[in-house]
Amino acid sequence: MVDSKATKKVKNAGQPSLSERLRGAREIFGEVWKQAMGKAGFILITFIVVMSIYAIVTMPPNFVNIWSFNIKYWEDNPAVVPPAWVSLFGEPVAPHMAKEFKEPVESSVYLRPVEYYGVKLMGYVQRYQLNYVLNDPAFPKDVLVRFVEVKAGNVTGRAGPVEPSVTVYVLVHRPDGHVILVNKPEPLKLSDLAARGVERLDAAVVGQQLSKLFNIPLEVAQSRALLLLFGEPQGNETVNPLTGTYTVEVIITYLARGVNPAVIQNAVENGELGVRDLKIIVKGSAYGRMGTDSYGRDLYLGLLYGFPVALLIGFFAAVSSVVIGLVAGIVSGYYGGIIDDIIQRTVDVLGNIPLLPVLVLLGVTLQELDVSPWTRLFVIIGFLVIFGWGGMAIIVRSMTLSIKSEPYIDAAKAIGASDRRIIFKHILPQIVPYAMANLVFSVPGAILVEAGLSVLGIRHGLPTWGSILADARDYIGAGGSYGVWWWILPPGILIGITSLAFVFLGLALETVVEPRLKRR
Repeated sequence: MVDSKATKKVKNAGQPSLSERLRGAREIFGEVWKQAMGKAGFILITFIVVMSIYAIVTMPPNFVNIWSFNIKYWEDNPAVVPPAWVSLFGEPVAPHMAKEFKEPVESSVYLRPVEYYGVKLMGYVQRYQLNYVLNDPAFPKDVLVRFVEVKAGNVTGRAGPVEPSVTVYVLVHRPDGHVILVNKPEPLKLSDLAARGVERLDAAVVGQQLSKLFNIPLEVAQSRALLLLFGEPQGNETVNPLTGTYTVEVIITYLARGVNPAVIQNAVENGELGVRDLKIIVKGSAYGRMGTDSYGRDLYLGLLYGFPVALLIGFFAAVSSVVIGLVAGIVSGYYGGIIDDIIQRTVDVLGNIPLLPVLVLLGVTLQELDVSPWTRLFVIIGFLVIFGWGGMAIIVRSMTLSIKSEPYIDAAKAIGASDRRIIFKHILPQIVPYAMANLVFSVPGAILVEAGLSVLGIRHGLPTWGSILADARDYIGAGGSYGVWWWILPPGILIGITSLAFVFLGLALETVVEPRLKRR
């Protein structure tokens, strides 16, 4: 009778210890690192992972809603402008500047009307100023004032409580000494000012002043109001930028019938009512690290958020497909019979269904349903997994059949090894290196499929590199300029870099899986 301890020792023979497994992993890493493509792949993947972690840590949790569903969030940014660093290559740039004020630079009380650069000020008056330096011969895109917080309230006068009216004047002091009123002042209740939220440049008002100043036709002045505000005309056709220091001055007057302005001043300074927070914005001709799109969205943030989403799409789809294919292939090859028939016929059916039309139909259906962007994305990934495991299963099945016929498998069965033990100790370890290489090669495919669907117009709502490319395509298709390189090239380059990173690593792993591929 065979001793049970001896039998156990025979069963455990050849089973690697933890230290041996770690040593094997180090050897694999060393083999990959010896190759130039392996080093490039590891470095690029490390960069992608680091950027993904940085994005997860720094991005707000509601960024998807801000990017896709809250376009007003980006209104203060200039639309369709290149990155600020284009100035390093000699491109003239008007800088973007936005300054927030919690309190005025100066406040005064005028009991009688006082004229100030063509406007009459009376009551309690607040002044805010932004100095804007234009060094390059370029034109800003816009000037506006954003009222971030306005508190409505009443003051007590002779006839009882009354809500003060406010009038907003926006003046631009040019470097040549001329001062231009750029908005159309009108008395408003504080509640109405809060509802409006913004004071913008009025081309008609600006054009009337500049037409007289430069002695040009009114129609020309109004049609080129913004250019003339920051420039000088050369005839009726050309406007040259006027460099120097501009001052954007915002004046807010408070008045209430039968109320001393000093009473309003006390109420405003005590926080009972008034403009509590405003922002003066001069939109530049360039913005940020990666420029903006047609909505003024900062493309740097969209590209940054694309890193973790790309890894999620690639790894989730690839790992799921490889694991399912690995299990199905081993089970099919080892057990055979009806199990093998069922798995192989399933693979045949899935392999003969065209994936792209299915994904397009699925995407269109999901767009009509009221589901979250993440739900849409995971449903698409799920279909990628369903249609993606068949090829892996076929190859693993053939490898399993080959290993199953080896003499040591028969020897293991003879000493009483179970099917589970044979699969996990003898078959699986020989297939895992191939599975790992296949996994690495599968990651770029999933990322490219998502990008392709986005470009085709199948959107899930998440800011991904593919969706940014699709937005650029829509902009150009609607008549926009083809010169928006900052909108097209970065997402395309990032998709290419991510794909190359995993391809490089996969090619390096191939030499571990098949040593005959090593270069002599």
